Amino acid sequence: MGIRPAFFVPRIKRVLLLAGFGLFCLLELSAQRRLSDSPLDTLGEDVSQADGLEILNTFRSLGIAGDYRLGFELRIMPRRGDTVEVPGVLIGTQTEYGPLTRIDIALKQSDVTDQGKLIPAEVKRLLLQNGIFANAVSSNSWDESAELPKPVAAESYFEGIAGSDFTIFDLLMPFSFWQDFEYEGRTTKRSRPTHVFTLLPPQEAEGIRAHISKVRIYLDEEFNALNRVEIYDAEGELSKTLSVVAFKIVDGQGVLSQVDVRNEQTRDKTRFRVTDPALGVEVPEWVFDMEGLTRNVYGTPLSRVQGKPAEEDE
Repeated sequence: MGIRPAFFVPRIKRVLLLAGFGLFCLLELSAQRRLSDSPLDTLGEDVSQADGLEILNTFRSLGIAGDYRLGFELRIMPRRGDTVEVPGVLIGTQTEYGPLTRIDIALKQSDVTDQGKLIPAEVKRLLLQNGIFANAVSSNSWDESAELPKPVAAESYFEGIAGSDFTIFDLLMPFSFWQDFEYEGRTTKRSRPTHVFTLLPPQEAEGIRAHISKVRIYLDEEFNALNRVEIYDAEGELSKTLSVVAFKIVDGQGVLSQVDVRNEQTRDKTRFRVTDPALGVEVPEWVFDMEGLTRNVYGTPLSRVQGKPAEEDE
């Protein structure tokens, strides 16, 4: 899959409520949880697909306004074996094509030799353009022989990052914009009204269809925010679950602070936890350019831009 011009268009700023690669939601904290199933629930009934399309299009149109930066860590928690923590930084914005995200993941921290010589961190750099024409570009800080960052083939979206079950596919979430879907109806999940959709990969996306048969998503009705994703393998078996667990208050807005990724076959888990969020930051243009992938964001002053402190977890 070639890289489309979305990586080169000027950035635009809009007032949006769902951000980046689909994981970051802004929520009003005054919402009241329902204590039981609602008589309005329609899951399993013959529901209007036109209504479903309207709900889905609203979800696709939302996102965080302006540029934002999220320091994070991947906490890799295998069912058997030691827990490993891998830090990183995510910087996001919006384009006319959809959310655009730069991510640096420090696979190996910097160190100093016995002689006092600095050993630079080994950083995996990603540039993810979501939308109808979803693309991913990657480069590695330790690969000095590479002249330019390279597009990531769709079949490589499913390789675990840093030995975890967290993948480019999970970060990019291209299924948010897949056109072939079924609206399954409304249900009550975790005491909240929730819309359920099944989305199918495009016929031409052979690299994805070799791994994925369908993705089921759960959208909070009140906020149109994603709260659960179920990924089914090529044989139709549930292979992975992504669950939105918590969010923090930053500058009066709720920003997701934890997503758990669970491998349903091995029971291994990876936790994506935001450690240092900042909204409305100033980001140089090169951060969102392909050529900018030859430079680290992680470990630079840009990765430590200060924003409003998180006030509490929800």
